[in-house]
Amino acid sequence: MRLAVVTHEVFLAHDTGSGHPERPDRLAAAHAGLELSQAQLIPIEAPPIDDVELRRVHSPDYIEAIRRFCASGGGAIDADTVVVGESWEASLRAAGAGLAAIETVAAGAADAAFCAVRPPGHHATPSRAMGFCIFNNIAIAARHLADAGERVVILDVDVHHGNGTQKMFDTHGDVLYLSLHEFPAYPGTGWIDETGTGGGEGSVINVPLPANSAG
Repeated sequence: MRLAVVTHEVFLAHDTGSGHPERPDRLAAAHAGLELSQAQLIPIEAPPIDDVELRRVHSPDYIEAIRRFCASGGGAIDADTVVVGESWEASLRAAGAGLAAIETVAAGAADAAFCAVRPPGHHATPSRAMGFCIFNNIAIAARHLADAGERVVILDVDVHHGNGTQKMFDTHGDVLYLSLHEFPAYPGTGWIDETGTGGGEGSVINVPLPANSAG
C-alpha cells in the first residue's frame, strides 16, 4: 500500500512544555510506528491552510485572536492548551494537512494518507481552543469535502469525545460524525442521546464506553 504521510518539521516546534501530555514526543512516536509498517511511505509537506478554508469552520475573530496571541509569544490559553510563537504556523499547517491528504489520494498518488500533525484538533470549536486543540483539522477537511458534494463520515476513536467536531456538524446533516470514546471523561460530552439537532438529527452517533475498554 502506498501511504502518504503528511507532516512538517514545524510541528516539533509547537512547544507545550516539559511533561505536557501533548508534546513533540508523541509525533516522534507516530513517525517511528509508521517506519515499522509494511506500507510504502510517501512524504508530503503539510501546506499552511488559506484563510478561506479556515473560515469555513472558524470565526474570523477567533482566528485573529489566535494569530495575535501566538505573535505575542503565546502562553497558556487554558489549563491544557498552550502555544508559542511557532504554534501559529504549526496550527495552519496542521489544518492544511487534511486538504493535502485529500488531494494526494484523489490524484491517485497514494492509496491512503496519514496526517502526522500537531496541534490536534477535535476539541476546538468554531470560536474556542481547548483540550490541546487550536483549529479543528478534521472538521476543515470534512467541510471541504461536503461542500464539494462528497459523502463524508468522520470516525473518531480518541479516548475523549470530539466535542468540537460534533458541534461543527450536528445541525447540518451533510457529515456523519461517529465517536467511540470513554465516558464519563473529558470534556463531559458524547452521551448516547446526542444524535444531532434540527436538520442534523441523525448525523451524530456516539458510542460511550466504560473506562479501560479494549478490543
